[in-house]
Amino acid sequence: MNKYSELIKQLDLSEHETFWQGSADLKEIALLEQLLSIKLPSSLVNFLKECGGGGTIDSEVSGIEDNNATLKLGGTILGDTLDCRETFELPPHLIVIFYKENEICWCLDSSTQKKEYPLVNYNLFKKQVDGVIADSFLTFFCEYVELRTS
Repeated sequence: MNKYSELIKQLDLSEHETFWQGSADLKEIALLEQLLSIKLPSSLVNFLKECGGGGTIDSEVSGIEDNNATLKLGGTILGDTLDCRETFELPPHLIVIFYKENEICWCLDSSTQKKEYPLVNYNLFKKQVDGVIADSFLTFFCEYVELRTS
């Protein structure tokens, strides 16, 4: 069992109701990279392959829904990223992975030269990055699960 399988199982066994978007295959992940013009870090790719996105209801992590990277719905990486680019001047090197009610926008910052991108807070009102939340997607997701299961 891989790390994401364990974390997802832990979250599913918690008191919170969960929703998962369904695993994404490498073809759809590559298409998402093409649509965003950004290479995704392996920690996010592994998450997308495992569950596609999702999490606890009303606090889902953006992903690829129904193995279709072209969907621009809220809750998808493509939909949330394009919406924030258009509405809040999100820079093209940021990938939205958590977007809540036009207030919270957490992104992976691909401008770094690292294999794993840090997770940053994009302040929608100031239209700028104003802090680092985690050093990678995996670190973020571990903390996401811990907060909801402890």
